[in-house]
Amino acid sequence: MNTKKHVLFLMLMLFVGAFNAALAGNSKKTEIRKVKNFDAVSVSTGIDLFLRMGDEKEVKVVADEDVVDNIITEVKNGTLRIYSKKSNFFGFFNFSSSSPRKVYVTVSDLKSIEASSGSDVKSENTLRGDALNVSSSSGSDVVLDVIYKDVSLSSSSGSDIRVTGKAKTVKAAASSGSDIDARNLISEICYANTSSGADISVFAKQEIHAGASSGGDIRYYGNPPVKNIEESSGGDVSGR
Repeated sequence: MNTKKHVLFLMLMLFVGAFNAALAGNSKKTEIRKVKNFDAVSVSTGIDLFLRMGDEKEVKVVADEDVVDNIITEVKNGTLRIYSKKSNFFGFFNFSSSSPRKVYVTVSDLKSIEASSGSDVKSENTLRGDALNVSSSSGSDVVLDVIYKDVSLSSSSGSDIRVTGKAKTVKAAASSGSDIDARNLISEICYANTSSGADISVFAKQEIHAGASSGGDIRYYGNPPVKNIEESSGGDVSGR
């Protein structure tokens, strides 16, 4: 019986030692990645993405040296895909998943941003262009400052999008407890639709076209002269 206890104790100590070593992590490592041209970005698996608009394309990865190689940056069909592959201990635990994993991207032209699986996206300067599609899901957060002609925002599954700046036309759709805060994104015409307990705030100077259902809420600012409002199943649309 004592022998069994000793064996179990040693196994426990080895496990705790490995656990603490993994949590301690390693020194930070920075890598500049060479990638093909892209005009869209997709990020997932809890990575923090920082976007900057500039003349020179750059993709920089910053993470603990034991996990930096597990951060994948690849371009497929014009989209820069950023995600982590698992680095497991004995195939069961991923101790490095909680360590910060940051990717800094500089791009001259950006048309699409997609965030999922608990990732965060933040613009470090004002993003500019003709048309921009932004989507978030699965608890991800997106914070942007933009100047575009047309902006499309889509959120679901408890994710959040907050956008400031200017646009001629804004389209916003939120569902499943997600939130879009675009009250400081000044637009001429806005289309907003929400459902399933999601919230949307927008700013429209000329026209607001809004539909809310299933407990969704829409708040619009700017007092636009043209208002097209639809409410159903406990949805609410109101001006501020």
